[in-house]
Amino acid sequence: MAGLYMRLRWGLQTIYGHLSQINVREGDMVKRGQVMGTSGQTGMAGGDHIHFGMQLDGVQIDPKEWWDSHWINDHIAKRVDLPGFNN
Repeated sequence: MAGLYMRLRWGLQTIYGHLSQINVREGDMVKRGQVMGTSGQTGMAGGDHIHFGMQLDGVQIDPKEWWDSHWINDHIAKRVDLPGFNN
């Protein structure tokens, strides 16, 4: 159980779980650097932390793969408009 969580949809979905407070509402435009919420000890968490996840077309993907520009180009940039990548 993740307690309070939010999903951001921007072609991909990023999920932030175990939030103690959410500072944005559905439909808000979120800007880089904006505080969207604060981590906490919610749900069945044993301590203050956050769960981060990424999904593409509803399928969980490994965020570490985003460190590899070739993987991004081959799997993501063709589906989502990402600045700096050849779509």
